[in-house]
Amino acid sequence: MDAPPLRVSRPVSACSRCRSAKIKCDGKLPACTACRKSGRADECFSANDQFAKGKERSYVASLESHVERLQKEIAQAKVRNNSVNMLGPHVWRSKSSDASMGGIGRTRRKEASDVDDLLADFGFLSVNATARDFHGFTQEVSFARLVLSTSSNEEMPQLSSANLPSREAAHRIVEHYYKHLFLVYPILSEVALYGSLDAVYQQGGSFATQMDHWNLRMVLAIALASLSRSKGDSQYQDAVRHVSAALEHVEAVFQPGSVLGIRAILLLVHYALLDPSHFRSWYLIGVASRAMVDLGLHQDPPEELRLKDSQLQLRRCLFYCVYVLDRAISISNVRAFSFTDDSASVSSSSESISVSSSTTLADQTSIRSTNAVTQTLKFWQIQSTWYQALLQSNREAVKQPWQTRSNSLHDMLAWYEALPTSIANPLRNVLRCEMLFGSILLISPPQKAGDVCKVCRYGQALLFEYAVEYVETMQIICESGHGFPFCTSLDILRVSYTARSFLDILQESFDYISLSTIPEPPLSPPCEGRPPPLPIAAAEPKLDRAIAGVQRMINVMNLLEGRFGNAANFGNLRADGASALQNLHTRGSRPSWDPLHGTSYISSLGSLSFQPLEYYRG
Repeated sequence: MDAPPLRVSRPVSACSRCRSAKIKCDGKLPACTACRKSGRADECFSANDQFAKGKERSYVASLESHVERLQKEIAQAKVRNNSVNMLGPHVWRSKSSDASMGGIGRTRRKEASDVDDLLADFGFLSVNATARDFHGFTQEVSFARLVLSTSSNEEMPQLSSANLPSREAAHRIVEHYYKHLFLVYPILSEVALYGSLDAVYQQGGSFATQMDHWNLRMVLAIALASLSRSKGDSQYQDAVRHVSAALEHVEAVFQPGSVLGIRAILLLVHYALLDPSHFRSWYLIGVASRAMVDLGLHQDPPEELRLKDSQLQLRRCLFYCVYVLDRAISISNVRAFSFTDDSASVSSSSESISVSSSTTLADQTSIRSTNAVTQTLKFWQIQSTWYQALLQSNREAVKQPWQTRSNSLHDMLAWYEALPTSIANPLRNVLRCEMLFGSILLISPPQKAGDVCKVCRYGQALLFEYAVEYVETMQIICESGHGFPFCTSLDILRVSYTARSFLDILQESFDYISLSTIPEPPLSPPCEGRPPPLPIAAAEPKLDRAIAGVQRMINVMNLLEGRFGNAANFGNLRADGASALQNLHTRGSRPSWDPLHGTSYISSLGSLSFQPLEYYRG
């Protein structure tokens, strides 16, 4: 099955032949209906040299041609199915007939797989963002419905009421959004949101646009979903009600040729991170990324355009949100990015990225938000660099992969230690978890089928220490009323990956846990820099910390599962964690002999106290 063309151009109203004959052209590819019926399909191309033959004139028209092809294949499959059913259930079949029936079954499975692949790839396909007049457009097929059909997990429940809260209650919910969630994903500025809030609540919303209703409903849903402590509680149900009400306006707000349309999609991406039962964030960020690239938001406009400061800030802020969300979602799912760093050229300084569309909002909240935005963008740029170099590159293997990882670990640690004091807890703990998970993924990257992950002893020590710190910090976040709103469904993936790496280290490297010695880092050329430092906590008794780490890991999994629903891997991880605890307690009952000091490491180091945030510099 041929894939729809991914090239993007401006749509034209008619091909050259239909234009000269002054007849209606539906713009289908590879030839319009009029040219195909007249036998002149080879002559069907645009009259304008700018749109040469072979370039797409309408992305939706291309999709419709593929839908027609699929419909024909489905009809043929139904005919084959009816012919097979006519044989009856008890008809005798020879071996040759069984083989033919097996071929038919394989054909059906292949057809179903092709349909699934086509739908699954919609997150990667280019959306013709410059198209505002799709030819042959019908009510049954639209950009909004296409996005929702490919990104939905479960249908939204039919709940009783979707009334708006009182204006005072809405203000309190919006304040929570700007105090916590806006610091990480500044999708909607205060000016835009409060303008929508005023329009909806004044005079019964008679002057409110559909975009105003969408903005307010989605922000209320995001804030309430972040306050939910368990799936199905009152906050979660209220959030679902607001999303259901917002989806009534989706046809009007999901406009791929509009900057505001991309912002509307990003709000749904943010909600999808908090409600994975209903939406897939991976597909939604893919659509937003392609629409962003098609509009050119990944490049700063030339100076000749002389855009207003507010327009330029909006472009850069939306690029920042798409970039951070795409990197966070892709790395957590261990998948490819929607676009590479080399293709983007947008200024990332604190002066160029503003979280507000108005220069008058210079209060402490805006300053704090700008600092968080700038620092978070720096971190994901560091992560994106090594992720593309080590895991998303088709070039030859890196000659010194450990040194490349070591330099990246240094960069992430230096970034965290240089965070400004204006970024306080709980956001600082959230960023610390991001740094620790990135370090764990960097040390022990996912392996392809058949590959064996080889981590040196010093890398295993780093992996153990980072995993212990990660689950400790995650427990603080999950148990904190101020930190839990920052948790998303991505934390389920990160905790699963960290837990599996941690349990593997406990099983394979118990000698590091049982001894107080610290392994030597691998040798590297002097010009390449120092090895990544171990936390000072590495000198503490490791058996007790390993037991506490497993217990915290199980507790974090329980908290996240209660909030976001059942996780696929948590059941096996909990069972393996219980087995690891039993093994650690069994070994801990025996004195562990330190060959260097001749004493049990528990008795010799039990009275020492260290700061877990400090590191050996070597």
